[in-house]
Formats: sequence, structure tokens, C-alpha cells
Amino acid sequence: MMRFALILGVLFSLLGESQAQVGVYSASGSWVHVKIKAKNAASASNRLFMETFTDNRNRWLIGRRGAYGYDMSQNAYHIYKQADDSPTSAFSYVSIPTALNLNKLDTFMVQVDLAGPSGIIPDAGLLIGVKDSLNYCHFRINNKNQVSVKYVINGLSYTIYMRGDYVPAGIPLSTTKNTLTVRKKGEQIHFYLNGREIPTSPYQFRQYQGNGIGFVSTTDGTQFRNLTVSAGAGPR
Repeated sequence: MMRFALILGVLFSLLGESQAQVGVYSASGSWVHVKIKAKNAASASNRLFMETFTDNRNRWLIGRRGAYGYDMSQNAYHIYKQADDSPTSAFSYVSIPTALNLNKLDTFMVQVDLAGPSGIIPDAGLLIGVKDSLNYCHFRINNKNQVSVKYVINGLSYTIYMRGDYVPAGIPLSTTKNTLTVRKKGEQIHFYLNGREIPTSPYQFRQYQGNGIGFVSTTDGTQFRNLTVSAGAGPR
């Protein structure tokens, strides 16, 4: 009886040890301990897109297209107006990694710094959820201290939701640099100008048609710097 109890004790001890060790398995009759690395360093790098415009590895539009010219220099992406009477806006975007699918992330941040030439506040902004020039969302400012948030599907905007009207920013715009930030938190999406939430924000989040990120402008010499897309709250 004592011997039977002793055998049971040894078996229970081995069973408890195997359950307590994560990744423990039997190989050739010997116990081998496998350490499973936490998914932090590798996954974090896959869930962060930073563009400093030191090179064009992300394949931004360069050269003249229609009424605008696009260039990259001095750690910035530049948009130049080639035709003063053009009724259209410059439009440039790239795809971001699938690990940063904006429709699938519960929380994300998109942020960029923009400036105009010679102390001018540009009519320009950030594009998110871009599929093409007819499907996107923009967050835009102009030199009248106004902001616009617009959601476009097949070239049409909603009459109520993110309709794109320019409204007072409620936040002073700078003639040197303005930072536009978009944050999704659960079912809501928030828009910030220079660290302060704009008066019309937040909105209920609606699925984007695409997963591109980019810029829009009608001002000659607009510059974009420090574009960041991240899962979670973001680094800034």
C-alpha cells in the first residue's frame, strides 16, 4: 500500500511539473524545456510604420503628375503647385503593412507634421484609409484657422457623417508647423490638432475602403514630416 501511494505521489509530482512549465514536451523519453519568447520586439516593429523621408523605400509619388510636382528632400515630402488655376488637390499615398490594418485594430494612431512655405498655413492635410482617389478619409486644415474631416466612398461624401465642411478649428494654427493626429479608441475615432481635440471630434468609427496613408494639398510648397502609424496609443 505504501509502495502504491509512493508511486502515485511521484506521478502527481511529474504531472504538476509538466503543467507548470510552459512549452514542456517529451522527446526520446527525456523531458526537454522549450522557452517560448514573448511576442514583443518582433511584433512591435511590425505594428509601427515610421516615415522620415530620408529615402523613398516606401515608393511615394515623385515627379510631376497633372497640376502638381512631388519631391522628397531634407527629411520631408514636398508638394509643389505647377498650375495656379488648377481646381483639383494634390493627392499622394502609400500602402502600409498588413499588420497595421486600420479596420482590424481596436486602437491606432496616425500622425504627421505639416508646414507651408514662408510662414504660410497651407490648405493641406492627412489621408487615412485610402483605397484610391475616390475612397478615403481626410483630416485637413486651411489658412482661415479652419479644419475639415471628410469620409469619401466612390467620390461621394456623407450628408451627415464627416461631410467635409470647413469649421472653426477652435485651436490656434501655427505658421511654422502644425501636427495632425488621428486616434481610434474602440468604436470612436478622435482628431487632434497640435495636441488638442477639435470641436467636432470624436466620431463613430466606420470601416475604411482601403489601408493607405497619405497627403492632400492645394498649397504650393507644402511640406510633410515625421509620419507615424502605430497600433495602440503611439510613441508621441
